[in-house]
This record gives sequence, structure tokens and C-alpha cells, in this order.
Amino acid sequence: MHELSIAESIVDAVRRQPPVREGRRVARIGVRVGDTSGVNAEALAFCFEVALRGTELDGAVLDLERVPVRFRCDGCGREFEPVDFDPRCPSCGADRGRLVGGDELSLTHLELEE
Repeated sequence: MHELSIAESIVDAVRRQPPVREGRRVARIGVRVGDTSGVNAEALAFCFEVALRGTELDGAVLDLERVPVRFRCDGCGREFEPVDFDPRCPSCGADRGRLVGGDELSLTHLELEE
């Protein structure tokens, strides 16, 4: 399960942030997970709780944002969510769509307690 190593990497990245190093308490940690990122969001949430235990981040809440797959039509430029991963544009029918979203995995925000 690579989600545990990803959760540990997120925790390490947060712990390196200056406010955390200065002793500020983290209330929430935001993470975006694309549907085609290869990361199971539910497994990541579980592993995140495990990775926090015993750290200064223990008790922080994970704000997990799932990002759907999105294509952009090379013909007309429309962005759309494909049905069954069909990259054909629903507007013009072109089959030259490119993946423009849904493959990301990123730390988006930290919410600190006052």
C-alpha cells in the first residue's frame, strides 16, 4: 500500500513548514487527489491518521478533495468530463482530447489554530 508512504510524505512536508516548526498547531491539512493519480483516496485518509499518530500534527483533520478526470478538446477547446474515459468531445465530436485534470496529487492548504 503506497498510500502510507504518501501520507508520511505529506506529514513530513507539513512538519517542515515554518509555522509548524515555530510551534503553531495545525487544525486542517488540504490535499487534492485526482481520480487517475493512482492514489486510493479512502486508503490515503486511513493512512494519514496512522501517519499523524505521535506527531505534533496528531488531531489535525484531512480535507481531502477528489478531482475528477477532465479533458480539453484540441478541436474546439471545450473542457469536459469524459464518460467511460472516452476522449471524444461531446460538443464537436473530435477525438483529439487531452487530459488536463484528474491526475494530480498535491498539498493545497494548512489551517492553523489561533
